Amino acid sequence: MRMVTMKYALSLICLLFAGQATSQWDNRDIDAGKVANQTSVFLENDNQQNNEIRSRYKLPRNASGISSGDLEADGDNDIVVGHLDNSQTNWSGITSLNNFNNGYFNWDSNSMDGHHRNIVLDRLDSNLKLDVVTQGWNYINSQISIVFDNNYLPPNIQAIDVNSYADDIATGDINNDNLKDVIFCSNNGKLWGWIENYGNRSFSVPEYHALENYFPVSITAGDLNEDGRDDIVVCGQNTEVYFSYPNGFESLLLEDADAKEKVFIVDFDLDGINDIITFHGIYIFNVSVLKMFKNHGEGIFDTIGEFYFNALSSRAFLSDFNNDSLPDALFTLSDNSGLVIYYNQGDFQLGDSSFISLPAYQNEGLRNCCCADFDWNGYNDIAITRGASIVLPDNLVILFNDGDGSFVEDPITEINNSQKVNFKYHLTCYPNPFSSSTSIEFHLLEESTVALEVYDYTGKKLKIFKLGLLEQGRHSETLNCGDLAPGIYFYSLVVNGRLADSRKMSVR
Repeated sequence: MRMVTMKYALSLICLLFAGQATSQWDNRDIDAGKVANQTSVFLENDNQQNNEIRSRYKLPRNASGISSGDLEADGDNDIVVGHLDNSQTNWSGITSLNNFNNGYFNWDSNSMDGHHRNIVLDRLDSNLKLDVVTQGWNYINSQISIVFDNNYLPPNIQAIDVNSYADDIATGDINNDNLKDVIFCSNNGKLWGWIENYGNRSFSVPEYHALENYFPVSITAGDLNEDGRDDIVVCGQNTEVYFSYPNGFESLLLEDADAKEKVFIVDFDLDGINDIITFHGIYIFNVSVLKMFKNHGEGIFDTIGEFYFNALSSRAFLSDFNNDSLPDALFTLSDNSGLVIYYNQGDFQLGDSSFISLPAYQNEGLRNCCCADFDWNGYNDIAITRGASIVLPDNLVILFNDGDGSFVEDPITEINNSQKVNFKYHLTCYPNPFSSSTSIEFHLLEESTVALEVYDYTGKKLKIFKLGLLEQGRHSETLNCGDLAPGIYFYSLVVNGRLADSRKMSVR
Protein backbone atom coordinates (compact mmCIF):
# COMPACT_ATOMS: atom_id res chain seq x y z
CA MET A 1 0.00 0.00 0.00
CA ARG A 2 1.29 3.45 -0.90
CA MET A 3 1.83 5.51 2.23
CA VAL A 4 1.17 9.26 2.07
CA THR A 5 0.36 11.73 4.84
CA MET A 6 -1.06 15.25 4.49
CA LYS A 7 -1.06 18.36 6.61
CA TYR A 8 -4.76 19.06 6.21
CA ALA A 9 -4.96 21.93 8.66
CA LEU A 10 -2.06 23.77 7.04
CA SER A 11 -3.51 23.16 3.60
CA LEU A 12 -6.86 24.61 4.69
CA ILE A 13 -5.16 27.74 6.01
CA CYS A 14 -3.27 28.09 2.73
CA LEU A 15 -6.52 27.61 0.82
CA LEU A 16 -8.31 30.32 2.75
CA PHE A 17 -5.56 32.92 2.53
CA ALA A 18 -3.52 32.16 -0.60
CA GLY A 19 -5.86 33.88 -3.05
CA GLN A 20 -7.26 30.74 -4.57
CA ALA A 21 -8.12 30.69 -8.26
CA THR A 22 -11.71 30.21 -9.35
CA SER A 23 -12.61 28.92 -12.77
CA GLN A 24 -15.12 29.97 -15.39
CA TRP A 25 -15.13 26.93 -17.60
CA ASP A 26 -16.74 26.86 -21.00
CA ASN A 27 -18.40 23.50 -21.53
CA ARG A 28 -17.32 22.56 -25.02
CA ASP A 29 -18.97 19.40 -26.28
CA ILE A 30 -16.57 17.32 -28.30
CA ASP A 31 -17.31 17.10 -32.00
CA ALA A 32 -18.04 13.63 -33.32
CA GLY A 33 -16.97 12.29 -36.67
CA LYS A 34 -16.06 8.95 -38.19
CA VAL A 35 -13.24 6.76 -37.04
CA ALA A 36 -10.11 6.35 -39.13
CA ASN A 37 -9.35 3.01 -40.73
CA GLN A 38 -6.65 1.18 -38.84
CA THR A 39 -5.14 -2.22 -38.29
CA SER A 40 -4.86 -3.78 -34.87
CA VAL A 41 -4.11 -7.09 -33.22
CA PHE A 42 -4.88 -8.85 -29.96
CA LEU A 43 -7.51 -10.14 -27.61
CA GLU A 44 -10.96 -11.28 -28.63
CA ASN A 45 -13.61 -8.55 -28.24
CA ASP A 46 -10.93 -6.07 -27.15
CA ASN A 47 -9.93 -4.83 -30.59
CA GLN A 48 -13.27 -3.88 -32.13
CA GLN A 49 -13.04 -0.25 -33.15
CA ASN A 50 -15.66 2.32 -32.18
CA ASN A 51 -16.87 3.08 -35.71
CA GLU A 52 -18.92 6.15 -34.81
CA ILE A 53 -16.30 8.42 -33.27
CA ARG A 54 -13.11 9.46 -35.00
CA SER A 55 -9.88 9.19 -33.04
CA ARG A 56 -11.23 6.86 -30.39
CA TYR A 57 -9.31 3.61 -30.19
CA LYS A 58 -10.24 0.33 -28.55
CA LEU A 59 -6.96 -1.08 -27.27
CA PRO A 60 -6.41 -4.07 -24.94
CA ARG A 61 -7.71 -3.60 -21.40
CA ASN A 62 -6.02 -1.83 -18.49
CA ALA A 63 -4.56 1.01 -20.57
CA SER A 64 -2.41 3.02 -18.17
CA GLY A 65 0.99 4.51 -19.03
CA ILE A 66 1.19 6.70 -22.13
CA SER A 67 3.89 8.70 -23.89
CA SER A 68 4.46 10.24 -27.31
CA GLY A 69 7.42 10.85 -29.60
CA ASP A 70 8.79 10.12 -33.05
CA LEU A 71 9.31 6.37 -32.73
CA GLU A 72 10.46 5.74 -36.27
CA ALA A 73 12.37 9.01 -36.86
CA ASP A 74 10.02 9.77 -39.75
CA GLY A 75 9.00 13.25 -38.62
CA ASP A 76 5.70 12.67 -36.80
CA ASN A 77 4.61 11.99 -33.22
CA ASP A 78 3.57 8.43 -32.44
CA ILE A 79 2.01 7.09 -29.21
CA VAL A 80 2.97 4.23 -26.90
CA VAL A 81 0.53 2.88 -24.29
CA GLY A 82 1.40 0.57 -21.39
CA HIS A 83 -1.12 -1.93 -20.02
CA LEU A 84 -1.38 -3.23 -16.47
CA ASP A 85 -1.61 -6.97 -15.87
CA ASN A 86 -5.21 -8.12 -16.37
CA SER A 87 -6.40 -11.06 -14.25
CA GLN A 88 -9.18 -11.93 -16.71
CA THR A 89 -7.00 -12.15 -19.81
CA ASN A 90 -3.70 -12.96 -18.05
CA TRP A 91 -2.08 -10.38 -20.29
CA SER A 92 0.01 -7.26 -19.94
CA GLY A 93 1.99 -5.47 -22.59
CA ILE A 94 2.68 -2.45 -24.75
CA THR A 95 0.65 -0.96 -27.59
CA SER A 96 2.42 1.12 -30.25
CA LEU A 97 0.35 3.51 -32.37
CA ASN A 98 2.00 4.60 -35.60
CA ASN A 99 1.03 8.04 -36.91
CA PHE A 100 0.23 8.32 -40.62
CA ASN A 101 1.56 11.92 -40.54
CA ASN A 102 -1.92 13.40 -40.16
CA GLY A 103 -3.23 12.32 -36.76
CA TYR A 104 -4.56 8.95 -37.90
CA PHE A 105 -2.97 5.88 -36.34
CA ASN A 106 -2.72 2.15 -36.80
CA TRP A 107 -1.65 0.04 -33.87
CA ASP A 108 -0.43 -3.30 -32.65
CA SER A 109 0.16 -4.73 -29.19
CA ASN A 110 3.03 -6.78 -27.86
CA SER A 111 2.91 -9.00 -24.81
CA MET A 112 5.39 -8.03 -22.08
CA ASP A 113 5.19 -9.11 -18.46
CA GLY A 114 4.94 -6.18 -16.07
CA HIS A 115 2.78 -3.48 -14.59
CA HIS A 116 3.32 -0.79 -17.23
CA ARG A 117 2.10 2.20 -15.27
CA ASN A 118 4.78 4.47 -16.76
CA ILE A 119 6.06 4.72 -20.31
CA VAL A 120 9.16 6.79 -21.11
CA LEU A 121 10.37 7.40 -24.66
CA ASP A 122 13.96 8.54 -25.17
CA ARG A 123 17.08 7.80 -27.18
CA LEU A 124 19.24 5.42 -25.18
CA ASP A 125 21.45 4.22 -28.04
CA SER A 126 23.18 5.85 -30.99
CA ASN A 127 20.44 5.88 -33.63
CA LEU A 128 17.58 8.35 -34.11
CA LYS A 129 14.77 5.98 -33.20
CA LEU A 130 13.21 6.28 -29.75
CA ASP A 131 13.47 3.50 -27.19
CA VAL A 132 10.77 2.49 -24.69
CA VAL A 133 11.44 2.32 -20.94
CA THR A 134 8.86 0.77 -18.62
CA GLN A 135 8.27 -1.42 -15.56
CA GLY A 136 8.91 -5.13 -16.10
CA TRP A 137 8.49 -8.36 -14.15
CA ASN A 138 9.88 -11.89 -14.62
CA TYR A 139 7.72 -13.52 -11.91
CA ILE A 140 10.71 -13.37 -9.55
CA ASN A 141 12.08 -9.82 -9.65
CA SER A 142 10.80 -6.37 -10.47
CA GLN A 143 12.63 -4.95 -13.46
CA ILE A 144 13.24 -1.88 -15.57
CA SER A 145 12.59 -3.01 -19.14
CA ILE A 146 14.10 -1.25 -22.17
CA VAL A 147 12.83 -1.92 -25.69
CA PHE A 148 15.25 -0.58 -28.27
CA ASP A 149 13.86 0.92 -31.49
CA ASN A 150 10.32 -0.15 -30.47
CA ASN A 151 11.27 -3.64 -31.65
CA TYR A 152 9.87 -6.33 -29.37
CA LEU A 153 12.00 -9.23 -30.60
CA PRO A 154 14.24 -10.61 -27.81
CA PRO A 155 17.61 -9.18 -29.00
CA ASN A 156 16.14 -5.68 -28.64
CA ILE A 157 14.73 -6.07 -25.12
CA GLN A 158 16.89 -5.59 -22.05
CA ALA A 159 15.62 -6.19 -18.52
CA ILE A 160 17.46 -4.85 -15.46
CA ASP A 161 16.53 -6.26 -12.06
CA VAL A 162 15.64 -3.76 -9.32
CA ASN A 163 15.09 -4.35 -5.60
CA SER A 164 11.43 -3.33 -5.60
CA TYR A 165 8.75 -2.12 -7.99
CA ALA A 166 9.59 1.20 -9.66
CA ASP A 167 6.55 3.45 -9.15
CA ASP A 168 7.96 6.17 -11.41
CA ILE A 169 10.63 6.18 -14.12
CA ALA A 170 12.43 8.99 -15.96
CA THR A 171 15.57 9.51 -18.03
CA GLY A 172 18.34 12.11 -17.98
CA ASP A 173 22.03 12.61 -18.65
CA ILE A 174 23.07 12.35 -15.01
CA ASN A 175 26.85 12.27 -15.56
CA ASN A 176 27.11 14.58 -18.62
CA ASP A 177 28.46 11.94 -21.02
CA ASN A 178 25.82 12.61 -23.69
CA LEU A 179 24.08 9.32 -22.91
CA LYS A 180 20.65 9.17 -21.32
CA ASP A 181 20.59 7.26 -18.02
CA VAL A 182 17.53 5.77 -16.30
CA ILE A 183 16.26 6.91 -12.89
CA PHE A 184 13.43 5.48 -10.81
CA CYS A 185 11.79 5.63 -7.38
CA SER A 186 10.09 2.94 -5.32
CA ASN A 187 7.36 3.77 -2.81
CA ASN A 188 7.39 0.33 -1.23
CA GLY A 189 11.19 0.19 -1.19
CA LYS A 190 11.45 3.73 0.20
CA LEU A 191 14.29 4.54 -2.22
CA TRP A 192 15.32 6.03 -5.51
CA GLY A 193 17.99 4.79 -7.88
CA TRP A 194 19.77 5.38 -11.15
CA ILE A 195 21.14 3.10 -13.86
CA GLU A 196 24.12 4.44 -15.81
CA ASN A 197 24.07 4.11 -19.58
CA TYR A 198 27.50 2.93 -20.79
CA GLY A 199 26.56 3.14 -24.46
CA ASN A 200 26.23 0.33 -27.00
CA ARG A 201 23.13 -0.87 -25.15
CA SER A 202 25.13 -1.61 -22.00
CA PHE A 203 24.00 -0.47 -18.53
CA SER A 204 25.24 -0.56 -14.95
CA VAL A 205 23.53 -2.35 -12.11
CA PRO A 206 21.21 0.02 -10.22
CA GLU A 207 22.72 2.39 -7.65
CA TYR A 208 20.25 2.79 -4.77
CA HIS A 209 19.68 5.75 -2.46
CA ALA A 210 17.59 5.05 0.63
CA LEU A 211 15.07 7.62 1.89
CA GLU A 212 14.66 7.67 5.63
CA ASN A 213 11.72 9.99 6.23
CA TYR A 214 9.24 9.49 3.39
CA PHE A 215 7.85 7.22 0.68
CA PRO A 216 8.56 8.57 -2.83
CA VAL A 217 5.93 8.65 -5.58
CA SER A 218 7.52 10.71 -8.38
CA ILE A 219 10.97 11.37 -9.83
CA THR A 220 12.32 13.50 -12.68
CA ALA A 221 15.62 14.82 -14.02
CA GLY A 222 16.94 18.08 -15.50
CA ASP A 223 19.85 20.49 -15.14
CA LEU A 224 19.11 22.78 -12.18
CA ASN A 225 22.51 24.41 -11.60
CA GLU A 226 23.65 24.94 -15.21
CA ASP A 227 26.65 22.61 -15.06
CA GLY A 228 25.57 20.37 -17.95
CA ARG A 229 24.67 17.46 -15.65
CA ASP A 230 21.03 16.54 -15.14
CA ASP A 231 20.02 16.70 -11.49
CA ILE A 232 17.27 14.65 -9.84
CA VAL A 233 14.13 15.69 -7.93
CA VAL A 234 12.18 13.17 -5.84
CA CYS A 235 8.86 13.86 -4.14
CA GLY A 236 6.44 12.16 -1.75
CA GLN A 237 5.81 13.56 1.70
CA ASN A 238 9.04 15.53 1.10
CA THR A 239 10.44 17.16 -2.02
CA GLU A 240 14.20 16.82 -2.42
CA VAL A 241 16.76 17.85 -5.04
CA TYR A 242 19.81 15.69 -5.65
CA PHE A 243 22.46 17.70 -7.49
CA SER A 244 24.71 15.52 -9.62
CA TYR A 245 28.46 16.12 -9.25
CA PRO A 246 31.48 14.10 -10.48
CA ASN A 247 32.02 12.74 -6.97
CA GLY A 248 28.37 11.92 -6.22
CA PHE A 249 25.09 13.58 -5.24
CA GLU A 250 24.41 16.49 -2.92
CA SER A 251 20.87 16.78 -1.54
CA LEU A 252 18.74 19.85 -0.90
CA LEU A 253 15.41 19.60 0.96
CA LEU A 254 12.87 21.91 -0.68
CA GLU A 255 10.00 21.08 1.67
CA ASP A 256 9.00 18.39 4.14
CA ALA A 257 5.78 16.92 5.55
CA ASP A 258 3.72 18.29 2.63
CA ALA A 259 2.76 15.39 0.37
CA LYS A 260 3.02 15.71 -3.41
CA GLU A 261 1.98 13.33 -6.18
CA LYS A 262 4.01 14.54 -9.16
CA VAL A 263 7.10 16.67 -9.78
CA PHE A 264 8.20 18.48 -12.95
CA ILE A 265 11.44 20.17 -14.00
CA VAL A 266 10.59 22.84 -16.58
CA ASP A 267 11.49 26.42 -17.46
CA PHE A 268 8.12 27.73 -16.28
CA ASP A 269 8.88 31.44 -16.71
CA LEU A 270 11.12 31.24 -19.82
CA ASP A 271 14.17 32.82 -18.21
CA GLY A 272 16.44 30.08 -19.55
CA ILE A 273 16.72 28.27 -16.18
CA ASN A 274 14.75 25.16 -15.20
CA ASP A 275 12.27 25.55 -12.33
CA ILE A 276 10.51 22.93 -10.18
CA ILE A 277 6.72 22.44 -10.12
CA THR A 278 4.87 19.96 -7.89
CA PHE A 279 1.26 18.76 -7.98
CA HIS A 280 -1.15 17.24 -5.49
CA GLY A 281 -4.87 16.94 -4.90
CA ILE A 282 -6.25 17.65 -1.43
CA TYR A 283 -9.06 15.11 -1.26
CA ILE A 284 -10.65 16.33 1.96
CA PHE A 285 -11.12 19.82 0.52
CA ASN A 286 -11.75 18.78 -3.10
CA VAL A 287 -9.07 21.08 -4.54
CA SER A 288 -6.03 20.71 -6.80
CA VAL A 289 -2.72 22.43 -6.11
CA LEU A 290 0.40 23.33 -8.07
CA LYS A 291 3.36 24.52 -6.01
CA MET A 292 6.05 26.51 -7.80
CA PHE A 293 9.75 26.86 -7.00
CA LYS A 294 11.61 29.49 -9.00
CA ASN A 295 15.23 28.65 -9.77
CA HIS A 296 17.60 31.62 -9.59
CA GLY A 297 20.52 29.49 -10.76
CA GLU A 298 23.33 27.74 -8.93
CA GLY A 299 20.86 25.76 -6.87
CA ILE A 300 19.07 28.73 -5.29
CA PHE A 301 15.26 28.40 -5.17
CA ASP A 302 12.41 30.64 -4.05
CA THR A 303 8.95 29.27 -3.20
CA ILE A 304 6.68 31.36 -5.41
CA GLY A 305 3.48 30.05 -3.88
CA GLU A 306 0.63 27.66 -4.57
CA PHE A 307 -2.03 27.74 -7.26
CA TYR A 308 -5.38 26.28 -6.20
CA PHE A 309 -8.59 25.59 -8.05
CA ASN A 310 -11.83 24.14 -6.72
CA ALA A 311 -11.98 20.69 -8.28
CA LEU A 312 -10.14 17.52 -7.40
CA SER A 313 -7.71 16.24 -10.01
CA SER A 314 -6.11 12.83 -10.24
CA ARG A 315 -3.16 13.90 -12.41
CA ALA A 316 -1.47 16.98 -13.83
CA PHE A 317 0.61 17.60 -16.96
CA LEU A 318 2.55 20.56 -18.39
CA SER A 319 2.50 21.47 -22.09
CA ASP A 320 2.25 24.59 -24.26
CA PHE A 321 -1.24 24.62 -25.82
CA ASN A 322 -1.38 28.16 -27.26
CA ASN A 323 2.08 28.49 -28.83
CA ASP A 324 3.38 31.24 -26.55
CA SER A 325 6.27 28.96 -25.44
CA LEU A 326 5.01 29.01 -21.83
CA PRO A 327 4.06 25.59 -20.40
CA ASP A 328 0.37 25.47 -19.49
CA ALA A 329 -1.17 23.17 -16.85
CA LEU A 330 -3.52 20.32 -17.79
CA PHE A 331 -5.50 18.43 -15.14
CA THR A 332 -7.57 15.23 -15.37
CA LEU A 333 -10.57 15.63 -13.06
CA SER A 334 -11.02 12.86 -10.51
CA ASP A 335 -14.73 12.42 -11.31
CA ASN A 336 -13.74 11.67 -14.94
CA SER A 337 -16.06 14.38 -16.25
CA GLY A 338 -13.31 15.89 -18.35
CA LEU A 339 -10.09 17.88 -18.31
CA VAL A 340 -9.15 21.42 -17.34
CA ILE A 341 -6.41 23.62 -18.79
CA TYR A 342 -5.07 26.68 -17.00
CA TYR A 343 -2.98 28.88 -19.29
CA ASN A 344 0.40 30.19 -18.17
CA GLN A 345 0.34 34.00 -18.11
CA GLY A 346 4.04 34.34 -17.34
CA ASP A 347 5.79 35.19 -14.08
CA PHE A 348 4.37 32.05 -12.45
CA GLN A 349 0.75 33.16 -12.94
CA LEU A 350 -1.99 30.85 -14.25
CA GLY A 351 -5.39 31.94 -15.55
CA ASP A 352 -7.93 31.77 -18.41
CA SER A 353 -9.14 28.26 -17.69
CA SER A 354 -10.75 25.99 -20.26
CA PHE A 355 -12.90 22.92 -19.52
CA ILE A 356 -12.89 19.99 -21.98
CA SER A 357 -15.85 17.66 -21.53
CA LEU A 358 -15.06 13.94 -21.73
CA PRO A 359 -17.76 12.02 -19.81
CA ALA A 360 -16.82 8.76 -18.14
CA TYR A 361 -17.90 5.26 -19.04
CA GLN A 362 -19.35 3.04 -16.34
CA ASN A 363 -16.53 1.36 -14.35
CA GLU A 364 -13.89 3.60 -15.93
CA GLY A 365 -10.83 4.09 -13.72
CA LEU A 366 -7.87 6.47 -13.73
CA ARG A 367 -7.00 8.47 -16.80
CA ASN A 368 -3.55 9.36 -18.06
CA CYS A 369 -2.40 11.81 -20.73
CA CYS A 370 0.40 12.78 -23.05
CA CYS A 371 0.62 15.91 -25.20
CA ALA A 372 2.15 16.46 -28.65
CA ASP A 373 1.26 17.79 -32.10
CA PHE A 374 -0.22 14.70 -33.73
CA ASP A 375 -1.86 16.28 -36.79
CA TRP A 376 0.85 18.77 -37.85
CA ASN A 377 -1.20 21.91 -37.40
CA GLY A 378 1.41 23.37 -35.08
CA TYR A 379 -0.52 23.03 -31.79
CA ASN A 380 -0.12 20.41 -29.08
CA ASP A 381 -2.96 17.88 -28.87
CA ILE A 382 -3.97 15.59 -25.98
CA ALA A 383 -4.08 11.78 -25.95
CA ILE A 384 -5.95 10.22 -23.02
CA THR A 385 -6.03 6.63 -21.77
CA ARG A 386 -9.09 5.38 -19.88
CA GLY A 387 -8.15 2.78 -17.28
CA ALA A 388 -10.43 -0.22 -16.80
CA SER A 389 -10.03 -3.98 -16.32
CA ILE A 390 -13.13 -4.59 -18.45
CA VAL A 391 -13.75 -3.90 -22.12
CA LEU A 392 -14.75 -0.26 -22.76
CA PRO A 393 -16.22 1.15 -25.99
CA ASP A 394 -12.85 2.90 -26.35
CA ASN A 395 -9.91 3.40 -24.00
CA LEU A 396 -7.74 5.84 -25.94
CA VAL A 397 -9.09 9.23 -27.04
CA ILE A 398 -7.16 11.87 -28.99
CA LEU A 399 -8.36 15.47 -28.73
CA PHE A 400 -6.99 17.76 -31.44
CA ASN A 401 -6.17 21.38 -30.67
CA ASP A 402 -7.66 23.64 -33.33
CA GLY A 403 -5.47 26.62 -32.34
CA ASP A 404 -8.48 28.68 -31.24
CA GLY A 405 -8.87 27.18 -27.77
CA SER A 406 -11.08 24.20 -28.67
CA PHE A 407 -10.24 20.51 -28.68
CA VAL A 408 -12.06 18.29 -31.19
CA GLU A 409 -11.95 14.70 -32.40
CA ASP A 410 -11.05 15.47 -36.01
CA PRO A 411 -7.39 16.05 -36.86
CA ILE A 412 -6.77 19.70 -37.75
CA THR A 413 -4.80 19.59 -40.98
CA GLU A 414 -4.91 23.37 -41.51
CA ILE A 415 -4.98 26.50 -39.35
CA ASN A 416 -6.17 29.96 -40.28
CA ASN A 417 -3.96 32.21 -42.40
CA SER A 418 -2.94 34.52 -39.57
CA GLN A 419 -1.50 31.55 -37.67
CA LYS A 420 -0.22 29.49 -40.59
CA VAL A 421 3.27 28.08 -40.20
CA ASN A 422 5.18 25.84 -42.61
CA PHE A 423 5.41 22.38 -41.01
CA LYS A 424 6.34 20.37 -44.12
CA TYR A 425 10.06 20.48 -43.20
CA HIS A 426 9.50 18.70 -39.83
CA LEU A 427 12.11 20.97 -38.22
CA THR A 428 13.12 19.73 -34.76
CA CYS A 429 15.91 20.27 -32.25
CA TYR A 430 17.18 17.58 -29.85
CA PRO A 431 18.15 17.87 -27.07
CA ASN A 432 16.41 21.11 -26.15
CA PRO A 433 17.43 22.70 -23.78
CA PHE A 434 21.14 21.90 -24.29
CA SER A 435 24.47 23.17 -23.02
CA SER A 436 26.92 23.08 -25.93
CA SER A 437 25.57 21.29 -29.01
CA THR A 438 22.31 19.94 -30.34
CA SER A 439 21.05 18.07 -33.40
CA ILE A 440 18.84 19.90 -35.88
CA GLU A 441 16.68 17.55 -37.92
CA PHE A 442 14.64 18.45 -41.00
CA HIS A 443 13.10 16.90 -44.10
CA LEU A 444 13.58 18.15 -47.67
CA LEU A 445 10.94 17.49 -50.30
CA GLU A 446 13.51 17.93 -53.05
CA GLU A 447 17.21 18.56 -53.54
CA SER A 448 17.92 22.03 -52.14
CA THR A 449 20.61 24.44 -50.99
CA VAL A 450 20.29 24.68 -47.21
CA ALA A 451 21.58 26.84 -44.37
CA LEU A 452 20.86 27.00 -40.64
CA GLU A 453 20.79 30.36 -38.84
CA VAL A 454 20.69 31.27 -35.15
CA TYR A 455 19.11 34.47 -33.80
CA ASP A 456 18.76 36.00 -30.34
CA TYR A 457 15.42 37.16 -28.95
CA THR A 458 15.89 40.64 -30.49
CA GLY A 459 16.18 39.17 -33.98
CA LYS A 460 19.93 39.69 -34.29
CA LYS A 461 21.60 37.02 -36.42
CA LEU A 462 24.37 35.34 -34.41
CA LYS A 463 25.42 32.33 -36.50
CA ILE A 464 25.02 30.88 -39.96
CA PHE A 465 25.84 27.31 -40.93
CA LYS A 466 25.97 26.81 -44.70
CA LEU A 467 25.21 23.17 -45.45
CA GLY A 468 25.36 23.41 -49.23
CA LEU A 469 23.37 21.29 -51.65
CA LEU A 470 21.51 18.46 -49.88
CA GLU A 471 19.48 15.65 -51.43
CA GLN A 472 15.80 14.95 -50.85
CA GLY A 473 14.98 13.24 -47.57
CA ARG A 474 15.64 13.52 -43.85
CA HIS A 475 18.81 15.17 -42.52
CA SER A 476 20.42 15.63 -39.10
CA GLU A 477 23.03 18.34 -38.50
CA THR A 478 24.96 19.10 -35.32
CA LEU A 479 24.70 22.73 -34.20
CA ASN A 480 27.60 23.84 -31.97
CA CYS A 481 26.56 26.73 -29.74
CA GLY A 482 28.92 26.36 -26.79
CA ASP A 483 29.94 30.01 -27.08
CA LEU A 484 26.37 31.29 -26.55
CA ALA A 485 25.32 32.57 -23.15
CA PRO A 486 22.44 30.70 -21.44
CA GLY A 487 19.07 31.92 -22.67
CA ILE A 488 16.39 31.68 -25.34
CA TYR A 489 17.36 31.66 -29.04
CA PHE A 490 15.73 30.87 -32.37
CA TYR A 491 17.07 28.60 -35.10
CA SER A 492 15.92 28.95 -38.69
CA LEU A 493 16.00 26.69 -41.72
CA VAL A 494 16.81 28.52 -44.95
CA VAL A 495 16.03 26.59 -48.15
CA ASN A 496 17.14 27.91 -51.55
CA GLY A 497 17.76 31.33 -50.04
CA ARG A 498 14.31 31.64 -48.44
CA LEU A 499 13.26 31.26 -44.81
CA ALA A 500 11.46 27.91 -44.53
CA ASP A 501 10.80 27.54 -40.79
CA SER A 502 11.95 28.82 -37.37
CA ARG A 503 11.75 27.29 -33.90
CA LYS A 504 12.78 28.18 -30.33
CA MET A 505 15.71 26.61 -28.50
CA SER A 506 17.19 27.08 -25.03
CA VAL A 507 20.87 27.15 -24.13
CA ARG A 508 21.60 26.37 -20.50
